[in-house]
Amino acid sequence: MNRVWQYHFGRGLVTTPNDFGRNGALPSHPELLDWLASDFRDSGGSLKQLHRLIVTSATYKQVSTSNAPGEKIDVDNALLWRQNRRKLEAEAVRDSVLAMSGKLDLTMGGPGWQDFVIEHPEHSPHYEYDLADPEDRKTWRRSIYRFIVRSQTQPWMTSLDCADPSMRVDRRNESLSALQALALLNDGFMVTQSRHFAERVEGEAPDVAGQVERAYRLAFGHAPSAADHEHLTAFAQANGLPNLCRVLLNLNEFIFVD
Repeated sequence: MNRVWQYHFGRGLVTTPNDFGRNGALPSHPELLDWLASDFRDSGGSLKQLHRLIVTSATYKQVSTSNAPGEKIDVDNALLWRQNRRKLEAEAVRDSVLAMSGKLDLTMGGPGWQDFVIEHPEHSPHYEYDLADPEDRKTWRRSIYRFIVRSQTQPWMTSLDCADPSMRVDRRNESLSALQALALLNDGFMVTQSRHFAERVEGEAPDVAGQVERAYRLAFGHAPSAADHEHLTAFAQANGLPNLCRVLLNLNEFIFVD
């Protein structure tokens, strides 16, 4: 229950998910944690039902906007008086980009895919991520099927705080850095999928203004303001639709959940 809660809120009701013992943190809401565990047990152990219960709760549906009185009383939001602003995980960012471009392969099961080239496979293999082809359709499947090399991390995913596969990680880091901005703007995967995103909206809207609005709606789920639409249309006309799509995929509204 604590790990599922952590997944949805960014932190668990117990902030030490790997330690419920004497050295671990005390739960912020012990009655709620007990109730969730009891309800999960009595309802047949359905994780789907648990997820539905949490995401339809008033606590989850709060906005992440802060206010001075709340910050004064509970600066860490341990009492859950607002939603926590959270970034998408590296895998979710990747899958969301593929979904926007229309290239996400939803095929379930089967062997995983590799986003690296193996050099010297007969002895001391080197996993070269920079040699992978971003146009390889086999790599457009969901990130859950990605073949993970425990001894060598994927640079782009690592820059987005993907967990080190050689370590047990109870809670991922959530950072903001210039490296992340550069990776999201210039990585071959992002450039390739931005081009496919542009091709998609070109086929779904007849002119530049309509294509800009369609791309914006796909990325954020709502129409742009009049001012934003004017600026983005001018940018697309000056720099091309693929670059406009790349900008949209780099905005905070696309990367952050709340």
